[in-house]
Amino acid sequence: MNGILFVCTGNTCRSPMAEFLFKDILKKRRITDVKVASAGISVEAGDKINDKAKAVLKKNGIKSRGFKSKNITREDLENFDLILCMTQNHKNALPKSEKIKTLGEVVDMPDVGDPYGGSEAVYNLCFQQLKSETEKLADLLFPSKSDKND
Repeated sequence: MNGILFVCTGNTCRSPMAEFLFKDILKKRRITDVKVASAGISVEAGDKINDKAKAVLKKNGIKSRGFKSKNITREDLENFDLILCMTQNHKNALPKSEKIKTLGEVVDMPDVGDPYGGSEAVYNLCFQQLKSETEKLADLLFPSKSDKND
């Protein structure tokens, strides 16, 4: 597994939270050879991560410094091994490919709803769902690297 790309709409809330969560999980498991990034399907390129998403990440000990939103590109579609969308609608907006799935279908959990416009509590709920789903993803993709005592 060389690279995983998380995809949402604007690349300022869900997909960056998933990106930083998954990077944190891999770091804790000492997995260093996997590229993790995020993108959106309808992005105002160069936007910062949403303030509430950033605050929730920070409260959970995860830094998101220097993040800039970006649109998914043809190169992304070619270069990433696994492209994980937050919802079925995101998946449907992309070309059909075996490597494009929803995060929920990979880990047998629901789509990740959009917290945009919600309170910080709504962002925290989104974070908790993403945390559960990305931890399950790491267990599925890297079972021998998982530390069950952590």
